[in-house]
This record gives sequence, structure tokens and C-alpha cells, in this order.
Amino acid sequence: MSHPLGKPSNLAKLPIAIGLIVFTGIVPVTRVYGTSGSELRQDLRQVPSPNAAIATVFEPPDPDPPEDREGSGSRTSCPPVDKPLTGLIASQVNYTLSGHPTFWFYVPYPSSLAREVEFVLLDEEETEVYKTVVPISDTPGIVSFRLPENIPALEVGKQYLWQFSYRCNPRIRAEDDYIEGMVQRIAADSTLISQLEAATTPMQRVELYAANGLWHETLTTLAELRRDNPGNAEIAAEWTELLESIGLGHLANEAIGGCCRPLQ
Repeated sequence: MSHPLGKPSNLAKLPIAIGLIVFTGIVPVTRVYGTSGSELRQDLRQVPSPNAAIATVFEPPDPDPPEDREGSGSRTSCPPVDKPLTGLIASQVNYTLSGHPTFWFYVPYPSSLAREVEFVLLDEEETEVYKTVVPISDTPGIVSFRLPENIPALEVGKQYLWQFSYRCNPRIRAEDDYIEGMVQRIAADSTLISQLEAATTPMQRVELYAANGLWHETLTTLAELRRDNPGNAEIAAEWTELLESIGLGHLANEAIGGCCRPLQ
């Protein structure tokens, strides 16, 4: 399916991406980073000590930045900005345990402008699973959007394409600033569930999520900690380290707001 603005969808690249799995390390549900879940847990899955120093580093399976993570700052009707519209994603495909994950974006445009953003989710058959338009708020800065509970949960093992558009000119959609990425839900096994239950602090859960390649849980847990504890230097340092590990360190000092709530 093409983007409504005429830009090709990444779903058209799925057959190629799947064919390259063995070379890139982007892997199906039972494998992360080229090793099976059981192999990985044998090496790294010890619950950290409450007093252990935690370094929040995420190692994407693909070392290259994901395609279409950043928008274009040269759109005719978009205000000039210093940093591009950006999806906070680590890889071309990003993993989650949740059927209704949270997505994070850096929006450089000020919310003083009366503008809206559009979020679209497509399945592997290029069928529209969800679409909403929301007014933008708390920008410039980092905003989040969680899939609502009243839509069907993401299915385990399937890949979905999301598209996020900032409507620079509501009358001319071809001038939208636009980014996209992919998400895949995987199932947690009993070992990981036990380790998460044994973790005594949010930061310990962040480390477990990161070690298991769960980008959405890693980012959401730490982003919410950073947003709710703006004066905590340790959390700020972990937030900076996480973003630096995926090449987005330049966004570490941006404010984290509360947008976005669906209108439809």
C-alpha cells in the first residue's frame, strides 16, 4: 500500500526484509540478535542486583539507522526547524510484548500552530488496522501515542507498519512531514516473566527489556521515568545513554510531553 501522500510503504519491502533476515539479524518471533531466546537467556538474563549500576544501552540487530526514521525539514508549508521530525525507534523492525504498545516521536514544530498529526497502522496484508487524527500539543518536544484498548491487539509474530504525519498544510496533504517504522509483537516466555516479576525497581525492568531486545518497553518505561522525574540526574543520564546508543543522543534534552489523545 502506498502512503496516502504517494510515498511507497515499507510493507512493500517486507518480502525483501524477510529474505534478508539471516544476514541482518532482524529475526522472527523466537529469535533475537541471531540467537534463540533460550540461548540468549543463558548468557544475559540474570536479574540485576538492586544496588548494581545500570547502563541503559540498546543494541539494535541492524547497525544502520532505520529507514524513514526522520522526516524532511524542507516541506513548503512546514516552518523551518533545527531538528527533523523523528520516530524514536532503534531498528527497522522494533519488538514489543504489548498488544497495544506506545509509540514515541520528536515533533519539532510548535504547538502554538493549529496543526494536527495523523497516525496510521497497517498489517502485513497492507490493510488499515487503525487510523486517528489528533491535535498536536506539548511541542516542540517528545510526544507519545498509545494504541487504544478498544481496537484489536497486535497479533504475536506479525509485523505492522505505522505511519506518522504532521499536517503542515491541512489542505495539501502532499506537503505533510512524514515518518514511518515497523513493530512486531513477540511472546514472553516463563523465564522472562519470572525475572520481570523479581525485579524490584523500574530501572531493573528497563535493563531486562533492553537485554531481551524489547525496544518499546525499554523506551516507554525509561521515557515515563524521565518525564515524571525531571530533576533526577541518574534517570537523565540513563535516558541520554539510551538515546545515544541508537544514534538519537541529540534529542536527550528535549522535553517529554503528554500528547497525543485520539479524536477518532
